[in-house]
Order: sequence, then structure tokens, then C-alpha cells
Amino acid sequence: MMARHPLHDVLSDFAQTHRVLLGINADNPEMVLGIAQALETEPVPMFVQLTPETLAIWGYDVLTSLLSTVLDPLPSPVSWHLDHATTLTDIRQALDWGFTSVMYDGSALPFAENVRHTQQVVEWAHARGVLVEAEIGHVPKPGEPLEWAHLTSPEDAVAFVEATGVDVLAVAIGNHHATHVATSHIDVARLAAIHAACPVPLVLHGASGVAVEMYDAMRHNGIAKMNFGTELRRIWWHTVEHMPHQKPRDVQRAIRRKIRNAVREKIHQLSLPE
Repeated sequence: MMARHPLHDVLSDFAQTHRVLLGINADNPEMVLGIAQALETEPVPMFVQLTPETLAIWGYDVLTSLLSTVLDPLPSPVSWHLDHATTLTDIRQALDWGFTSVMYDGSALPFAENVRHTQQVVEWAHARGVLVEAEIGHVPKPGEPLEWAHLTSPEDAVAFVEATGVDVLAVAIGNHHATHVATSHIDVARLAAIHAACPVPLVLHGASGVAVEMYDAMRHNGIAKMNFGTELRRIWWHTVEHMPHQKPRDVQRAIRRKIRNAVREKIHQLSLPE
């Protein structure tokens, strides 16, 4: 059995070999099961990601029991990852329930406040051997004020990493959260400059909006982790909408199969050697 893992060393290895670890977001049990089925046939390291909002709906007890059952026996290391926690309470809960990586998102805060909160997260998490991801710059989400959007500068990235000791850094380089079509205009020159200056692996959020043709530019300029959520949610909704007269268990079975296939495709595109 391969125990859950923070994936510190794996991230560094992937960054050096121009491979990308997937951060796959799951919103419900059938999505978790689909991800697990993909990893049974394509055993690669992966971050399986849950947000505080998803955990609040299902409950930590329900979802961590499911994760233990279907992820811990897999042949490859898998991290239970808390995605986009905006409060320290969220972080403490995830640590107490056995998560092996956490993302504190203070990117909408002033720089100094983001640093201060992230320092606290790093102190708590590293004491338990847990990986910490944070964000500098701000990757916009639908409905947010336009003034929140802020691209990452190499100078801010270096200053933030040095001040906080985070393990990986999410950057804003033209990517967007919840993008339904490949319309993110990635600033590759900015990414390359951040990569040249920053001492830790980089993370791309909102990867569903990035064209497949851009993947090589991402992997060769420091991106060692890419997060996918919207593509899988689109599969979920499409399946539900096209099976309105089926029993829920049949719909869930179809969703699980389609999620499995989508995750396997991403593994082949990004996580295997070139």
C-alpha cells in the first residue's frame, strides 16, 4: 500500500524533468472515485484536491473516510490537498484530519498580510511534514472585483518565498479560474522570468482555460503542478443534463467513467516523461 504523501520531493523531481503533477479538484464522491480509477491504471503521483466549501457540504468525516478507502491503497503516492483555504481555521481543520498538503490563498490580501498569514500556515504545516502552497499575484475568479486581478512579478515572487518558506508558489500570469473555454492568454515571458528568479516549483491554477498547445511552454518554464477543476465539472453537468430520465446511480456511474477517462488523458499529456 502506498500511503498518502505530501509530494515535496516528487514536485522537485517533476520540475527538473519537465513533467507536471496534476492537481485534480473533486466536488463529490463520484468524482473522487473516477480519479481513483484513473490512478489504478495510470499510477502516477497526484494531488487530489478538495475545497473548504466542498468539505463543509459533505463533512470532513464523510470525505476523509472515502479518501482513505479509495486513495490510500493506490500504487502511487497521492496527496490529500486542501485547495484555496482563505482562513487559518480551514488550515487547522485540514491538518487535524490528515491532509498532506494545503494551499493558503491570501492573494486578495495586501502583500504584508498575505506574508504574515502564510508564515503561520508554514509553521503549523511543516511541523507535521505537510507541504504548503500559497499564491502571490491574484488569479481572478468569476464575480470578483476587477481590481483584485494582479499579475505576479518576479520580484514579489522571490520576496514572498524568502519571507514565508512556502514549498510551491501559485502564480498569476494571465490564467483565470473557472474558465469554460481555452481563452486564458498566458504571459510566457513573465513566467520564464519568475522561473529564473524563484527558488521553488510553480503552480498554475485555472489550467482548464489553457490551450493544450501551451502545455510545453508551461512545463519548460517552471510549472510543476497544474490544477484542473472546471473541465471535470463540465463533464459532471453535461452527463446530468443528458441523462434526465436515468436513475441517479446510472448517472453517477457514467460520470465516474468519464472523469476517469478525462484524468487519464491529462496524465498522458502532462505527467508522463516526454
